[in-house]
Amino acid sequence: MEFKEKIKLVLIAALVVAGVAAVIYLAYGLTIIWQGMAAGVTVGFLLVLLLAVVILAIYFWIRIFFTKRELKKCQARVEELEHRLQSESQVKKPEDEP
Repeated sequence: MEFKEKIKLVLIAALVVAGVAAVIYLAYGLTIIWQGMAAGVTVGFLLVLLLAVVILAIYFWIRIFFTKRELKKCQARVEELEHRLQSESQVKKPEDEP
């Protein structure tokens, strides 16, 4: 073999190795980018879910607070009406008797 042919073979082999290395590097790099995007989307989705759960928890806590407040008002009103009913029934008893 002549010197020029050996250099051509070495250059072709180097180009093939470089091409394979470039393809592998691109695939690896794209894999990392793909994983990063997937992780970002997943974290974003989980943050949206977390925000929704926190908002719902706050909403239900406020709703329970106001419901308990209304319940206490209603219980006080019922006790007041029971007391009035008892006092009116005691007042009417002597009138019913002739």
